[in-house]
Amino acid sequence: FRSPLPFSDLHDNVSMYVEQLFARSTEFGATMLYACFPNTYIDPNRDELDIDPELVEADQWPEPLNPTVSKRGLGLLKSVSRYGDPLQERKLTYEDVERRLNRYHRPYNEELTRVIRDKRHRFGYALQLSCHCMSAVGAPTHPDKGQDRADFCIADGEGTTSSAEALELLVETLRDRGHSVSINTPYTGGPLMTRNADPENGVDSLMIETNKRLFMSIKSFERTEGFESTQASLTHATQVMADYAASRAERS
Repeated sequence: FRSPLPFSDLHDNVSMYVEQLFARSTEFGATMLYACFPNTYIDPNRDELDIDPELVEADQWPEPLNPTVSKRGLGLLKSVSRYGDPLQERKLTYEDVERRLNRYHRPYNEELTRVIRDKRHRFGYALQLSCHCMSAVGAPTHPDKGQDRADFCIADGEGTTSSAEALELLVETLRDRGHSVSINTPYTGGPLMTRNADPENGVDSLMIETNKRLFMSIKSFERTEGFESTQASLTHATQVMADYAASRAERS
């Protein structure tokens, strides 16, 4: 992978420190699945055909491409940085993309589906928290360009991926800690949620976007003094949701 952009511009799109913020979740019975590859290389939270035709040798694909988020340059393969600067050095071939899919995208999504199905089968209920971090202000490539963002964005696919009960509990738990929380704004959740969510049959999926300004420097990418308090809030929220999941399992 090569890009004409400096590393800082590429790294700005990465959900940094998320695995550390949620590190204690396993103490409450959660399974953590952490993507150890950057979404600037390939994004597991996108559909396989969500590709900008201008970014690849499109005539090599055996089926039509279906660009959706790719229209903003932020699809399966990023064509631009968050600020709209060209990110790729050259057009990618079908073999290039298949290699990335087979090594990263597919194994990650297959394991995620396996874990969720196993939880649902064993306990009668599964709760997925899809965890990411977001910039403090909406970038030019986003719908909320230039707007300040809340401490947390919680999403349920606009009411399609989770019970209202689970959503409200998570939102109120974070607000009770003194945080500002938006719902489905600026993000509604992506395929990592919609592929597995089935609230009517005991699988709730919620997304948590944590504002980077709470715990890290946007310029140096280093953790700040706010990291520990942010981690404490998320640890508390995770414990509350784990208790909720246990109670739902008992009711199932």
